[in-house]
Amino acid sequence: MRHADLSLTVSQRKLACVLDPALVLCHAQGPILALRLTQVLEPWLTRSFWQVIDASELLLNRLDCDVDCANSGEGLQPDATALSAWIAMRDETDAGSWPMRWVDENLARSQVRDAAEPDVVDRYEQLAEALAERVAPIEDECARWIHIDPVRCAMDAVALSACLGGALILSLLPERGHGDPWPVQALARANVKVIALDPIPSHTLFAAEHQLLRDALVSAGLAAVVERLPPLAVVHVTVDEGAACSDGVGGIESARCDLWANAQATWYVLCRSTQESTTC
Repeated sequence: MRHADLSLTVSQRKLACVLDPALVLCHAQGPILALRLTQVLEPWLTRSFWQVIDASELLLNRLDCDVDCANSGEGLQPDATALSAWIAMRDETDAGSWPMRWVDENLARSQVRDAAEPDVVDRYEQLAEALAERVAPIEDECARWIHIDPVRCAMDAVALSACLGGALILSLLPERGHGDPWPVQALARANVKVIALDPIPSHTLFAAEHQLLRDALVSAGLAAVVERLPPLAVVHVTVDEGAACSDGVGGIESARCDLWANAQATWYVLCRSTQESTTC
């Protein structure tokens, strides 16, 4: 008697990882970093990432012909190689086959599968809107079409991290490794409390996560890729579900809740290149 074939598949949920747009759009290694991360993490793309991709043709043309505008302001130039790679990936990949996740205008246009709760879109919209209300709008028409404002783009990553229960944001330090990561600068604009772990206390779970993520980068074959990037950083953002509300003129129905009233963020440097430091 032949024994019946037995197939057993064990699936383990990967850590959600929100990708800062500046990381994956402003460096030539951004697309390969994102793709290889899908082997070890669950990468999420932000809405601002897709807004840049949707305007990519205009951005590429302006990068070539409008040097004066491209070199003005404090924004970052999108990397032409990275943009071209993302455009090709978008054009050649069916939406349902993308290995990455994102939140769009509604659940049908989002790519979440079983990676988030059904109300993830609504919660994200509420958090993003409340965060925007804390920050004065900054408009620069030149930068809008030729630069990526890394702080404004990081607002999406911050809201998405909070929406996903404090999911880690993979970001980077500005060039030359000085200054806070872009999401941390975004949180500062929004007056949200941020704690920098430097050094990381060895008794905390952040120390364990730090080692886990470093091992994950190695497992995904990203050691050489990371070497060519500015120092990587990890940011976690959490909000208090019981945020304080204040009644408006209309009573309970018009009550406004500051969803970010008791928010808190924590960040640490994940790894530096050998040119920056010999340690991670």
